[in-house]
Amino acid sequence: MKSRNISVMLIAVTIFLLCSFPLVTAAQSDADVASATVPTNIQGIRTFPVPPAGFDPRQASDLDLARYGFPPRPDQKADPDHYAMWERVMAAAKIRWNGELKALPGSGDFRVPGSTLSVEPAAVTAETVKKMSNVAASGVLLSNTLKKWSSKTSFSDIWTIISVPTAQIPFDSGSCFASGSADMIEVSFAGIGGYIFYSPATGLPLFAPMLQGGVYTEIDCAEGTNYYAYVGWGTYAAEFSVHPGDVFYTEVQASGPSAGSVYVEDLTTLTYNSYAVSGPTIAGNTAQWMVARPCCTNSGNLDGMYPLANTISISFDGATALNGNGAQFYPGSQATSTYILTMTDDAADQAIELVNQGTSGFQGQHSLFFQTTGCAYTGGCTP
Repeated sequence: MKSRNISVMLIAVTIFLLCSFPLVTAAQSDADVASATVPTNIQGIRTFPVPPAGFDPRQASDLDLARYGFPPRPDQKADPDHYAMWERVMAAAKIRWNGELKALPGSGDFRVPGSTLSVEPAAVTAETVKKMSNVAASGVLLSNTLKKWSSKTSFSDIWTIISVPTAQIPFDSGSCFASGSADMIEVSFAGIGGYIFYSPATGLPLFAPMLQGGVYTEIDCAEGTNYYAYVGWGTYAAEFSVHPGDVFYTEVQASGPSAGSVYVEDLTTLTYNSYAVSGPTIAGNTAQWMVARPCCTNSGNLDGMYPLANTISISFDGATALNGNGAQFYPGSQATSTYILTMTDDAADQAIELVNQGTSGFQGQHSLFFQTTGCAYTGGCTP
């Protein structure tokens, strides 16, 4: 009888533990945003408590990683490539930045409503990968057919390593102000929920970012050139400065239709921070790696895009996205749900930023190469 009672107790304990694991996992996932209790000077953005002295994220528990805003630890056996990148990034996270955020040009200027991929049927061709020109962005956009947020199939995590470019005015453009604006801007980022829409002013396709994190480059014609780590949800909030040639990492996580977190780190200077960001509702039906220029200047062009800074070339490496089920997706995808975007000038008559996409092997699937071209490279795209 005693032996039987022990067996029953063991079975009961086993059932309890098995039933508890999903709850623990969900709690750890949700803790990432819930733990961001520290307000910032910008509405809709909070940060996480400062970890204790000597904190090593590589040795920390999953709950402590979430508590202090670090990206979750990948499974070393199931995904050794992701684990190796995560370990490298965590080893370099030495200097926690704690300054005030700065709203950057382009923040809050996309006023066209919409949170889903919106592409006219005419844009869909017989090609496996759909190719589109637009005046706002170049890169790879992965999509699915969701109309509302799904905890299982929405894109929920995306990351990449970005090379910080050297920005300059277009060659032979004469002067910085020749573009018709006091600023030339370029942003490199990974994001979730960005969408394509057609401008009511010009009828041209535009890309609008949503939850995002990356590198913001601004040539201020009066004050010089600045490079920032940034986070945002359709906006651009600057953090610490980065430098041309630096190696930069960002990981963006959506925890629901209007909440997410963005981790940014300069692997060269060992500086990092993490933020919880909220914004308009998304379906989580897109994930993207992009080089873009924001809206909106007062330069007179109808869509108001800022002139693109001449960055010559930018590399993305190790790029991957996950959905809620843990399925992996890559910028080298050749599926019918993949869009390759090419940025054009305001008149949509020439390309100004190109993206080169691979098709196979680790580098082909996980890497992108961007190149400034056309009038953004030489001539300044002046009217």
